[in-house]
Amino acid sequence: MKNKKTKIKIKRSKVNLYNKKKNKTKQVVAIIITAAAACALCILGYGIGKPLMDYFKNRGSTAESSSVWTPAGSEASAVPENSTSVNSSSGTSEEPVPLLSNAVYYLSNAATLSYASLNSELAAAKSAGVSVVAATLKDNEGSFLYSSAIKKVTCKSTLSASQICEEIEKAGFIPAAKISTLKDKTNGVPLGCNYKFANGTIWIDDVPGKGKTWLSAFDDKTLSFIKEITAELSQSGFKRIILADTMYPNFYPVDIKTNLSHLPLSDKSKRTEALWNVVNSAAEGAQSGGAEVYIEMSGAAMIKEKKDGTNAELAYNASMLKTSNLIVYYSPTGPDAYTSAQTFITSLKEALSGAECVVRITGSSSAIVESAKKAFDEAGIEAFSQ
Repeated sequence: MKNKKTKIKIKRSKVNLYNKKKNKTKQVVAIIITAAAACALCILGYGIGKPLMDYFKNRGSTAESSSVWTPAGSEASAVPENSTSVNSSSGTSEEPVPLLSNAVYYLSNAATLSYASLNSELAAAKSAGVSVVAATLKDNEGSFLYSSAIKKVTCKSTLSASQICEEIEKAGFIPAAKISTLKDKTNGVPLGCNYKFANGTIWIDDVPGKGKTWLSAFDDKTLSFIKEITAELSQSGFKRIILADTMYPNFYPVDIKTNLSHLPLSDKSKRTEALWNVVNSAAEGAQSGGAEVYIEMSGAAMIKEKKDGTNAELAYNASMLKTSNLIVYYSPTGPDAYTSAQTFITSLKEALSGAECVVRITGSSSAIVESAKKAFDEAGIEAFSQ
């Protein structure tokens, strides 16, 4: 026990091996270095450790912790009507891919007469690469190409508007309906909204046996009829309604001055106003089911200075054009489709007076159509063909 105690005994020397001043200076330096190193380690540790801690803490709840970039003015959860949301294999959501919103595939007038013809044409539409399919549901003779609940109308199909709409949607398209508004030889007389002489007899647009009746833009019964049609179609599910033939007949001078002198046919302003009343009535009916109205016009008529008696007479009111959805149809002319399209575009922009439109190109060959489309693309005007 005595030997063990001797081994652990500590002897303290009275001799100072270091200069006292030098020892204090080194101590101060050591303290400063140690403090600086500790601060650096804390900052680095927090910068690296905090994200790692957050990651391991939240990796099980990615829906709450992840952040998806959203364009200004939009909501992250909103998907546009004419877009598709693409998901990658990792399960993350990518930006919606917009489709050509205004390109329309027009079915033939016979398409809605049976399920067989409708599905046959919808199959053809799938290869066209468009998002909207339009079915003509009231032709320019006044016949309804669906089974309508509207009284006194002539229906040529047993399919209801909702059945036709459902088939178009099942095929993956946005359903649109095209109707002829005022060019109608069938419904004016039964509904009492055709053009009439001052004595009430029926007016026709040509000699007896060849002439046809039209719906009068000045008759309130016409406005109610058009509104009833668009309401029925929109409430059946159609998202867009294309108005065709919103126009007057080519009246003879004798009609304007004598036969129909009780109507303001010589007043350009009142004529235009009456046509826009038809469009507004159609829009009001369409809104009941949430549908949008589009107006179809002839490009050749649009660029004419005198538009009376054409479906471009609506363009006399430039301010109304600017707030409307327009489809202008155009057929290239001449041997050089590209150059003729450029000339047309210059005139079209002048006629639109700042309004915008989408152009439907029709042509005798795909080469002609593509040449014309190139001119519209360069001019910044959306164009499509079928």
